[in-house]
Amino acid sequence: MTILAEILAGLGLLFVGLKLLSSHLQQATGRGVRRLLRGATRSPLTGLLSGSLAGAATQSSNAVAVICGNLVRGGVLSVRDAIPVVAGGNVGTAALVFVAAVDFRLVILYLLALVGFGIQLRLDRRPAWREWMGVGLGLALALLGLDFIKQGPRAIDPAVLASLFDGGLTPLLGFAAGLAAAALSQSSSTPTILVLALLQSAVMGLDDAFFVVLGANLGSGLATLVAAGGLKGTGRQLCYVHILVKGVGCTLVFAVWLAAGWMGADPARELAGLGGGQAALSLSLLFLALQLAGAVPVAFGRSLTEAIALRLSPPTLEDGASQPRYIHDRAVDAPATALDLSDKEIRRLVQLLPTLLPDLDVTEGAGASERLALWRGAAAIARTTEGFLTELIGRAPERESLDIALEQQGWLEMICLLQDTLHDFAEVVESYDVPPQLAFNLSESLRVIVLSLADAESADDYDVIAALTADRSELLNRIRRSLVGSSIGSGEDARRLLLATSLFERAMWLIRRTAVALRPAANGDKPEDQETSVERNDVHAH
Repeated sequence: MTILAEILAGLGLLFVGLKLLSSHLQQATGRGVRRLLRGATRSPLTGLLSGSLAGAATQSSNAVAVICGNLVRGGVLSVRDAIPVVAGGNVGTAALVFVAAVDFRLVILYLLALVGFGIQLRLDRRPAWREWMGVGLGLALALLGLDFIKQGPRAIDPAVLASLFDGGLTPLLGFAAGLAAAALSQSSSTPTILVLALLQSAVMGLDDAFFVVLGANLGSGLATLVAAGGLKGTGRQLCYVHILVKGVGCTLVFAVWLAAGWMGADPARELAGLGGGQAALSLSLLFLALQLAGAVPVAFGRSLTEAIALRLSPPTLEDGASQPRYIHDRAVDAPATALDLSDKEIRRLVQLLPTLLPDLDVTEGAGASERLALWRGAAAIARTTEGFLTELIGRAPERESLDIALEQQGWLEMICLLQDTLHDFAEVVESYDVPPQLAFNLSESLRVIVLSLADAESADDYDVIAALTADRSELLNRIRRSLVGSSIGSGEDARRLLLATSLFERAMWLIRRTAVALRPAANGDKPEDQETSVERNDVHAH
């Protein structure tokens, strides 16, 4: 029981450590990793190398794939560009297996000491220091977990374990065990490290270990697809790239293993020879060979890889809707141009707002699923634009450009709130088989106002919208009181109508704030005069 507890504790520390390491390292070097991946499009080789560096830094091929997926959805990379990077991310994870093959107890002690003293000296109050201290703690915990895993099996009697399998693992059983372990841990390196510990304790031989690691490698690729869940389109394409890397690697390495046997050689002995008689090094080289054997053909044959991924997961409506039209990463080098582009992207988001509402007068309009995809796409563009502005601000532009960028961030925040409010309102209205008259009227009124906002160009247009969306709380409160006092439908119907009324009121307020923010200065108006002009129009409207 002590051995089992030690191994399980080691796995727990390894999982926690890798999670901390990956999350804090992405926060500390997030922009650097993204710049590295964005610059990896010159050739498959640079993409492969950049992905390997990113995979070694994050120790997660999934993290590299997620970053690439965001860059693809944001229009920064194409799927073709991302393929070598994702393939390289798998190669980078081999670093952990090589680390597990050496003795690092002294490193663990010093790392824990550094992190502990740093916290005691309150260095973690600085954001940059906090992230790097998190990286150190995560690395220390991961290494400590690896040490526990390595030490646990040393107390196992090899004869006892061998007797459980009638003298050893069959290739099929070993392959299935590795496949299952990788599917459960969502990782190929974790089962490989367990096998490495068994090798160092003489519990398992290289011939058995080969098939376990082979199964673990393929299992981690299949686990990626399972973890993707309902992901479709471009996002799922990169999952298939993962599977291709793992599948091709397993096929080629297994073919070499079989060929060596057919030629009269002992594959296990040849593998041991590559490691200089050190079983841990031999296994580390095997793991690296599996990653390289899959990554290199997939990266350099990216045209075929892209065709296969495209065939298995065609682009969706959301993929097309999530592509920015104006902004691109290279534009941040010229702040004035960058701000013009982000302004156009933000105004395009406003023009897309009507697509988030149903047109109840048209029976053959876009369905709820299409509107959901359009909402997700618009939200993705908003996130990309926010990241664009954040990076621009991080480059410390001149005061005038900085003020404009901060103002645009405020616009973007309001538009995101408006996107979500319109989406929630549409869901309430579409929850009815036949919307009651009040829900119909609210929906059509809101749609007209949103269309007016999307078409607005001049200061007068925005003034009219602001006047139309002025405070209507008294009217809406009367509607709520009448609903409470009426016996319209079921209690659920009344609840939904009350919710629709509240969302309508919130949407009107956000539309007004957006109109005031986006209103261009006219006739020599100063920016601070815009609100006053809107208020005057409100008075005339009343």
